[in-house]
Amino acid sequence: MRLAGELRRRGHEAAIFTRAPAAANPEAPEIPVESVPGGPIAIAHGIAERVLAFGCTDAIIEYTAQMWGASRFGSAALPLLAARLEQAGVSVSLALHELYTDWSWRPDLLVGSALLRLQLCALIAACDRVFVTTQSRQALIAGPVAALAPPPAVAVMRIGPNALPVESRAPGGHRIGLFSTLALGKRFDVALAAFEEIAAAFPDAELHLIGDIGASPRRTALEQTIAASPAGRRVHLTGKLSLPEVAATVADLDLYFFIMDTGANTRSGTLPVALGAGVPVVAIRGAETDPLFVHGDNVFLADGLEGPAFARAARQLFADPALAAQIGEGGARLYREHLSWACIADSLLETLGPS
Repeated sequence: MRLAGELRRRGHEAAIFTRAPAAANPEAPEIPVESVPGGPIAIAHGIAERVLAFGCTDAIIEYTAQMWGASRFGSAALPLLAARLEQAGVSVSLALHELYTDWSWRPDLLVGSALLRLQLCALIAACDRVFVTTQSRQALIAGPVAALAPPPAVAVMRIGPNALPVESRAPGGHRIGLFSTLALGKRFDVALAAFEEIAAAFPDAELHLIGDIGASPRRTALEQTIAASPAGRRVHLTGKLSLPEVAATVADLDLYFFIMDTGANTRSGTLPVALGAGVPVVAIRGAETDPLFVHGDNVFLADGLEGPAFARAARQLFADPALAAQIGEGGARLYREHLSWACIADSLLETLGPS
């Protein structure tokens, strides 16, 4: 939706085609959204028909390995979609958000991992260009996958914010927050452990867990952990918010914890919300961390994904407002120059060339 909006602002026509049910986003009702019901093959067929009826010159497939309800063994749907569009003269770009599952000795997962790699190879072979969301993933595509399906030049298409940032309100307190789901790899336990130490040192400290974390056993476990914590009364779950409300809540923070185990990266739609607001971010250097992230300049990289490490980082930033301000300003600059949707759209159009 964000990318389509930027393309439309530049005079291009853009629409979104996806799995049913789907509707126009309230923040961008002018962007057409067409959805197709059914299983993966039926969806691929229906989307191809709608894309061709729309008269597209270019199509961007935003890829995850198990799209449209495909099982752990993948599906032929996406390669068929790309091939159909290519045959009709549409230029197809592939934006790889998630690649494939890791290898496992469990027989079903082993077979699934192999099939997902074959699915990706078949899809790459049917596309004109390939994008990945982090520099680290360029090597993955240039490695074993490329041996089976040599891709065209692999470029980086970074991900911008889901909630458009608003400028930090610089409250000058000790409000810490994060905006995340409870998906695997999101280490809420680190944030809670760090906050217990921070709350003991700062009586006004608060921790805000922003967004809809759903209803699941993980949520129940999280709530039990919060209830048992000595700082639990100062932990606030916002529940589901509109995207403008998310942006406003992030802008009220003094510090933002980015708790993904992959480290600070350019494939997150939540991290740019804090960066763009100028809120200092604490994260780690992980497997997905882009060279754009520079410790002490636009992010504070804790020395480990554990509570004490994040608590030390927070205390250092609270004790050194000048450093915190420098990191906040650097994060806002990083956002403006690399992670805003305007920059991403410009880069995409430059890659696609004249249409």
